[in-house]
Amino acid sequence: MSNNRNEKIKALLDAGRLESVPFDAEFLSKQIKSCSLFRIDAIYLLESDSVHGAFSVAYTYMRKSATLLLTLREVRPTARGGHRVISEVLMLESRIPRQLVIDYEKLREKRNRVEYPDALIDDVDVSLINRCIEIGDQLCALARKISS
Repeated sequence: MSNNRNEKIKALLDAGRLESVPFDAEFLSKQIKSCSLFRIDAIYLLESDSVHGAFSVAYTYMRKSATLLLTLREVRPTARGGHRVISEVLMLESRIPRQLVIDYEKLREKRNRVEYPDALIDDVDVSLINRCIEIGDQLCALARKISS
């Protein structure tokens, strides 16, 4: 699987959807702290009845937590790769349950419908916010475990 994963990562790099970045432990530590602040902000917004705001920030927490894992692989998304390439890379990680990646992708799609509505803004409920936070927690914990 590792060789196949490396080939797929290389293909994403060659396509310009990912770019190589050197690993920097201090940067990773700062990013982990940044993630925790987004988590706190999402919960605060939820408690303040700002459901759409809480969803947006909880999604950002989840995405930034996922990006930690890419950082450990010494890659990051490009503008061309966008948020979608993150879930593609997560799918290559054997330590991440498939359902978590499927849920991540569904939440990414929901976020796009909320952020870029065709007509009316999609409804957001608390369960979506909680799922973003749960996924973010799991991904952040995995990044911490791998980096230690």
